[in-house]
Amino acid sequence: MEDAVRSSRKDRNRSAERSGKRPRARDRGPLTETIRAGADLYDRQRHLPWLARATPAELSSENPETILEIVERLSRALAAERRRGRANHWSYDMNRHIALLQALAAERQRLDRGTRPRRHDLRTCA
Repeated sequence: MEDAVRSSRKDRNRSAERSGKRPRARDRGPLTETIRAGADLYDRQRHLPWLARATPAELSSENPETILEIVERLSRALAAERRRGRANHWSYDMNRHIALLQALAAERQRLDRGTRPRRHDLRTCA
């Protein structure tokens, strides 16, 4: 049974590659849910200075141009982290890689919505 599921995924991915399309999000790997959940818990004030060297003015800005600049900066940082990972460089950090993916997803959502994302309040979680 497990082999049948695995082979059907491979077939879907092969057909997607042939057609020039990327595999669906749920077929991309086990980290998809982690990235999505982390984007929901993303705190701009706390994470951006560490990930993208954002200034206090950039952190408080709701200007779409500023958000786009932050998205581009995060994309460059993610590309650099991927290069380090592929090269097996000693400074590669998987936690930073995942944090960059989460921050990039959250900032893209912010840019698409044009509004400030909801802050996760730990008091409401039970």
